Amino acid sequence: MNITIMAILLILVVVITVITKKVPFNFVLFIVPVVCSLLLGYSVEETSNFIADQLASMMKSAGFMLLFAFLYFQMVTEAGMFDTIVSALINKLGNKMNVLVIMMLTTFIGGFSILTGNFTPAYLITFPILLPIYKKFNFDRNAAFMIAQTAMAAIGFIPWGIGMAYTASSAGLGAKELSEASAPWGLCFIPVIVLQWIYFGIQHKKRVGTFSAIATVEEKQEKEKSDNLRPQFFWINLLVFIGSLVALGVFEVAPYLVFIIATVITAMLNYPKNFGEIFNKVGPMYLNILVMLIAINIYQAVFNNTGMVGAISDSLIKYCPEFLLRYIHVIMLLLCVVIIYVIPFQVFNALYPVFISIGAGFGIPATAVIAPFICNLSFATSSTPTNSSTYTGCALLELDVDTYCKKAVPIQTISNAIVVLTALIFGVLQL
Repeated sequence: MNITIMAILLILVVVITVITKKVPFNFVLFIVPVVCSLLLGYSVEETSNFIADQLASMMKSAGFMLLFAFLYFQMVTEAGMFDTIVSALINKLGNKMNVLVIMMLTTFIGGFSILTGNFTPAYLITFPILLPIYKKFNFDRNAAFMIAQTAMAAIGFIPWGIGMAYTASSAGLGAKELSEASAPWGLCFIPVIVLQWIYFGIQHKKRVGTFSAIATVEEKQEKEKSDNLRPQFFWINLLVFIGSLVALGVFEVAPYLVFIIATVITAMLNYPKNFGEIFNKVGPMYLNILVMLIAINIYQAVFNNTGMVGAISDSLIKYCPEFLLRYIHVIMLLLCVVIIYVIPFQVFNALYPVFISIGAGFGIPATAVIAPFICNLSFATSSTPTNSSTYTGCALLELDVDTYCKKAVPIQTISNAIVVLTALIFGVLQL
């Protein structure tokens, strides 16, 4: 069968599966690519070999790092380190709280919490703390979600993040080099963050009648006490956390090694007798992500090693006007929020090798093609009903998913475009 037709069929099958929801998405990624490989004439042994090589590369670059990163951040979250920092900040503000401060807090806490590397725990840190304040000040929680997500997107370049892991695996690039290339994009979010504060502040004033606070902050609510809280070890946990960031950012120590050491120290200090309980909480989350990563990499292994990437690239080069082809990655970047509203980001990620192949033809380095998607794609993944983390965020904020997504898509599309424009003006975007 023609390779180009097979590649198109493979993508269509995946898209149809997602839209119809008749078959689990992971199952399709596990089975259909293998069938396509066999139909193209590759033997079972050949297919299994390039899949095994791809999986080995994924585990080396992301799999082991994610395991220990999840363990570490779960422990410091259980110990109450993040809650202590955020609660102290809120208490310090006291009666100075107003809508502008609420938006700033949302940005700060959202950006801080995404250091856990995963949107789900970041939402679990950010929204339960701030939800009572949103309600007290009648602040639009749809806006709060978008503001928090924008801050999280700006920090999306961290090498241990789950978005980085998915992107690096799909693109066949290292997380470290992608992190270095995408870090400048985080700075390009600053204008968007400020503009969102202005826009949502104006909207709040129109809806409520004043931009100022309309109530005083309630006394700190008593939270359910957890047996895993370790307030006595706060400063030590904070030093280990800062030391880990320094090791990653300054000394460029391998992330998996940093998190192994941080995990062992934190476990011995905080949970020497019940570490297994923490692992039991992390295990299901890590297993779900690992299964998805394996499925994506099987898809990617077949896509890359059977000539599908080259075939699609050749077809685009042959039939697409050159002025559009050169900027195909920029066009897809600008449209990503709308596209991922209906198509899962895993399918979108599978096209990265095509973008890289086309970019190479115009002399654009692979990292320059893919780096813009690291942070900016976070706008899209928070504004789609095809992503499970959207449901987590909406549940925590007591929002309807479909209603939120319809409000978020146009705003996040504009926000995404402003980031791209900022990157273009300051030379961060390479054309």
